[in-house]
Amino acid sequence: MKKITGIFICMLLLTIIFPLIVSAGDEINPEIVDNVGDTPLSLLDIESAWFYEIEDEPEYLFTSMKILYLKEKYNAVFSIRWSYDGNEYAAGLNTFTFRDKIFRSGQPKNANYWQWNQMPECDGILDIKEGTITWKIPKSSIGDPKAGDVLTNTKANAVPGFPLSFIYFLLQFDYRDFAPDNYDDYGLDYIIEY
Repeated sequence: MKKITGIFICMLLLTIIFPLIVSAGDEINPEIVDNVGDTPLSLLDIESAWFYEIEDEPEYLFTSMKILYLKEKYNAVFSIRWSYDGNEYAAGLNTFTFRDKIFRSGQPKNANYWQWNQMPECDGILDIKEGTITWKIPKSSIGDPKAGDVLTNTKANAVPGFPLSFIYFLLQFDYRDFAPDNYDDYGLDYIIEY
């Protein structure tokens, strides 16, 4: 009887703890969570961001960001950042009023405009109806992480693009949004599954 009770308790603990260790993020359980309403510009107000993978496409990492009021034709830069193997990586999206949007992923270096433009382009989806941005990132462009590797220092941001950013700077308005709220804080780690 003691053996059966011991086995039952072990199984119960494993069913509770194991999903917490290996589960991928999703919109319900995101790695990065932000307070809604922490920027006066709802077009840049981050709700959450998460990482995930698809078993049939193990060569890709997917990451998504949910924005309170996402708009396609607005000058802005959205990004999700993380660290892996001592390097910093980012998935970024530039949206424009009069040009096509550009999805990128890789090492942002100092993330100034010219270096950002040197990052490789990747596939992505801007879903206005759901308010989500999703990047499909070739793992080869982000250090080629393997199953069991950990992505750390996860964070997201949304900032106005030029010329709005310059105008807001002159008027001393800060419409940027960071997730988590404090710039030096990070979201949860993500463990590579495939």
